[in-house]
Amino acid sequence: MSLIEIPKESKDLCINAFKENILNNFNLENLSKLSSTGQLGQKYLRGIAWKIFLGVLSPNDSLEKWKEDLSYLRAKYKILSDKLKKQQNFFEEADKKKEAYNNDIKTSILRKNSIVYNPFRPEKETKNLINLDLSRTFQEFALFRDENFRNKLSHILFLWSVENSEFGYQQGMNDILSIIFFALYPYYFKNNLNEKNAVMNKEEELYLFFNDEDELESDLYLCFDKAMKKGIDEFYEFEFSSKEKQDAYIKKICLFSKELENIKALNNETNLPLYIRCSMIIHEKLKILDFELYSHFEKIGLNGIIFLQRWVKCVFIREFNIKDVLIIWDYIISSPEIQTGYDLAKIDIVAISMLLRIRNFLLLCDQNQCFLTLLQYPKIDNILELVIFSEKINDSINDLLSGKKSLFLENITNFDPNLEIGNNNMINTIKNNEISPIRNYEDGVERLEKILNKYKSLMVNDENEINNIMQFFKNYK
Repeated sequence: MSLIEIPKESKDLCINAFKENILNNFNLENLSKLSSTGQLGQKYLRGIAWKIFLGVLSPNDSLEKWKEDLSYLRAKYKILSDKLKKQQNFFEEADKKKEAYNNDIKTSILRKNSIVYNPFRPEKETKNLINLDLSRTFQEFALFRDENFRNKLSHILFLWSVENSEFGYQQGMNDILSIIFFALYPYYFKNNLNEKNAVMNKEEELYLFFNDEDELESDLYLCFDKAMKKGIDEFYEFEFSSKEKQDAYIKKICLFSKELENIKALNNETNLPLYIRCSMIIHEKLKILDFELYSHFEKIGLNGIIFLQRWVKCVFIREFNIKDVLIIWDYIISSPEIQTGYDLAKIDIVAISMLLRIRNFLLLCDQNQCFLTLLQYPKIDNILELVIFSEKINDSINDLLSGKKSLFLENITNFDPNLEIGNNNMINTIKNNEISPIRNYEDGVERLEKILNKYKSLMVNDENEINNIMQFFKNYK
């Protein structure tokens, strides 16, 4: 197998983009628009933008405050990292000398008071699990097979699990860290400022401070920590400590209050946050947005929570290729949330859009066909279509929440003006591929218009091109 190299972006283009969009004209709304239209990577801004979106850098602070805060956070990481390494060395040396330190009172006290202590899993077991997962992570890329690089990722994950012992390390966290690496790495370069005869202008000096290759490990940890605490850590939480905390969580992520009591009743049997989040995507959001598809899932006995846990826990990393995942993450972490306090709500919206995008097909499938399709989600040629579709769904939800009628909801369930999804005869016609023949040229143009209008209403964002196609066929004989 030929291994893939991870390319770096052009240093000069990155510095120019930083100067134009951050130094001279920083605007968070403009940065968010670039993210929601798939242009963040094209504009060479992803490296700095993710640090802003994730909260490592505050969009309300000055450039000098950014430098001050980032210097402090990097130094704090190094202190924690060095402390962990020293304590690990202590216990490793004890192991080598074959000291029975588990039964030794003095060492036992040291272990319990150390940063290494994890009540859920012994340190060695955690380390072994992290290394095992990393040995299976993105192995098609040459860098992920490099032992030194894997050791750095392993150290970040282990340190985070120690610092957040209520979660520890769990499978899937390796994927989250890896995607953040793909977002930052292409924009980081060697900072030669301290080298003899090094000459830099102000823009280059500032850019290399924020994207210093020697600080990549620190910044990876900082971004990973912020991403987890933005809401991803909930997917790895063992359980709520009380019914009150569970009810508070459900209330926080429930958009449609009329479904609140039903959701509480449905989740009486479990108090796992990830399960509840996925349950609410189906039994609250899908139920409101597309009751017909929801009813179909209920009728065929499809447990949507199973495939949703795979989608949500790793934030779609296993459903799409890396470039597409980065664009989806751009949208999720940059977009304003539907309501305050509900971090990363766009994860739910993307999941819903994935279902509605293929809803006509799913309506024709039995339980097994639906399940296999959703576990191996159909390929999307242009991932931006899914992002645009997600934003339309988000707008429709906002319209519903504000009391407005959402026309887009009608578009979801009426792809074709002559197609009534609830009509069993039409369903059977589609199943048997009994498509009526085209009667004449005008009939063909009319049916083509319906197909193009279907895509215009859902995903395609180029109205001029659609009108151009329609006009061509109307004029062509």
